[in-house]
Amino acid sequence: MNKRLSEKGRIVNTCYDHVGGLLGEALLKFFLKEDLLKRMNEEFIITEKGWDELEIIGIDIEKLRSIKRKIVNVCIESNHGILYEHIGSYLGSILMEKMFELGWLKKRDDKRFELTEKGRVGLENFGVNINTLL
Repeated sequence: MNKRLSEKGRIVNTCYDHVGGLLGEALLKFFLKEDLLKRMNEEFIITEKGWDELEIIGIDIEKLRSIKRKIVNVCIESNHGILYEHIGSYLGSILMEKMFELGWLKKRDDKRFELTEKGRVGLENFGVNINTLL
């Protein structure tokens, strides 16, 4: 069934240089559920399965492993009094870049982007539950 995203669902908030808000939260839940990331105390680590999946979707994992910046962390954004945990740091940034490259996001203004129909389909095909965005 082809659902049309509501205005709320099309709008994607950024948090610094990565996806925040509901989409950021949905991505984090997916990465944890699929064992691509593992929570260790207050930090995340990329699992072996995660490294494999990142390579499959076209992320340069050698570059990711060699950066000086922290690869991934828990980032928490407050929006209208609601806290959204999401993937931060360098992994969050390159995931957002990849979504632009694939045409899944398009720029709306300085801090907000729109999830395209192609993005909705791509995320659903990848396994990300975006029902909370509808």
